[in-house]
Amino acid sequence: MDGIGRTGGAWSARQLLPALSALLVASPAVAQPVTERSPNLEGTWVTSPRNLHFTFSHRFEVVGGDVDVTDIFGDGKIVNYPTFALTYGLFDGASLGFRYSSNSTLAGGPNEWQPYLKWSPLRAFGDGRLSVSLTAAYNGAAESLDGELGAQARFGRFSLLGAVRGFSDAFDATSGDAKGAMALGGGALFRLTRHLSLAADVSDLVAGTDGEPAWSAGIQIGIPYTPHTLSLLATNVTSGTLQGTSSGVPGVVYWGFEFTIPFSGIARWGEVLDPYEGGARLPTAGRAPGGPSVVEVEVRGFAFGGEALHVPAGTIVRWVNHDAVGHTVTPEEGDWGSSLIGPGEIFEHAFSDPGEYAYHCTPHPFMKGRVVVTVGPAGGEDAARKEGES
Repeated sequence: MDGIGRTGGAWSARQLLPALSALLVASPAVAQPVTERSPNLEGTWVTSPRNLHFTFSHRFEVVGGDVDVTDIFGDGKIVNYPTFALTYGLFDGASLGFRYSSNSTLAGGPNEWQPYLKWSPLRAFGDGRLSVSLTAAYNGAAESLDGELGAQARFGRFSLLGAVRGFSDAFDATSGDAKGAMALGGGALFRLTRHLSLAADVSDLVAGTDGEPAWSAGIQIGIPYTPHTLSLLATNVTSGTLQGTSSGVPGVVYWGFEFTIPFSGIARWGEVLDPYEGGARLPTAGRAPGGPSVVEVEVRGFAFGGEALHVPAGTIVRWVNHDAVGHTVTPEEGDWGSSLIGPGEIFEHAFSDPGEYAYHCTPHPFMKGRVVVTVGPAGGEDAARKEGES
């Protein structure tokens, strides 16, 4: 199948870079659900272009004599270890991010900060298919250049995650002598339902220095009809950085949660630099001279203009966003979807292979649609019909 993504009018420089990168790596725009990873391993996820993703991870321990987590309403004192993360999609397949952990137990703390750049050259979704990512980071508390090679694969309800990490100055910025180190991590995730998963992971230093193995386990929850997810977790680490999740604190269990907030609407700010100055942005359906048929789907009132669309093979389907908020066309299977389609913008895709293609909107998962592609050449606009019309 051939995919065509554009936003009406002439191509701008802002639109050209994501389009060129899409030729190298084709994948749908996705948020970062905790239902697709373990608490301490991020996997191969990168956020979609021009979108901002915020994560708040909160971990705590109960101290003060002979107490445990059940004493949070009694005599126990709670010590908090929050980590904040912001990730911005540079272009398709690459993200720029920043993590900040206050009250970190890492040497050189207590304030641990980590800017990072992540690139996923291989994002192959589906059973038995492998995804790979590369992360380059700097840990301000350890004064260390850090990196990670990540991998992820799904097998039905079961997923495996792996990570190889390297640090130029691991865990100790005060000794004066750089201590390089390497860590290995692995995790697993099992989906109980579409919105509920169980996950666990373990990481350990294997070269350069010694440390306590880091571990975590969590109940990963997707909040229905929203793009947000929640993790209820237990672990022996305090921060979410590469170093922070590679070595644990002996004899301590930290409890906590992680909440993800994708700001899909942030992509609209890219319009500030768009040279577009006026004129009609919404095209009309029809057939270009000598070209394939084009059939429009009106995105209006938080709906895809009907439950199913039937078109012959070779038809270009054009989604036109008439709402005042952004939407996506995210496939249930495959890699033909869109990034965020802003108000007044369009997304096009040419369907050349017969079959049924279900999709939804990532920011608004209750918005669903289907394209049913039949055998035969595209025969014009009247060849398409909505389900139930004949």
